Amino acid sequence: MIPKTKRVLVIDDDPDILTLLKETLEANHFDCNTALSPQEGLDKAVDFKPHLILLDLMLPGMSGFGFMRELKKHKELAGTPIVVLTALSDEEIAEESLSLGAKGYLSKACNAKELVTMVQAYSD
Repeated sequence: MIPKTKRVLVIDDDPDILTLLKETLEANHFDCNTALSPQEGLDKAVDFKPHLILLDLMLPGMSGFGFMRELKKHKELAGTPIVVLTALSDEEIAEESLSLGAKGYLSKACNAKELVTMVQAYSD
């Protein structure tokens, strides 16, 4: 078996989506951790030191955009690649995500192959 070396943190407020994403990523040899809120995500990112963060934008307490701004305040995490994974499909949303440093943008309607390809591309 290939060792799980790439760490991915998934932040989404839907437990079912977190479970599905975690299972998909682990089946493709990623070490995956999850968080249900932006604050939990920041706390876990400090300890887990992910190679990539998959981030929903519509979250309780703080938006995904707010999370990206907060992450930049942590020197050791500021360069962590982020891929936005959201149900929102507005061009302005995608542009704002990229302007805040997101490396990619995926619709939650993406398939497993698209997800894994994007994660592989930005976790190196």
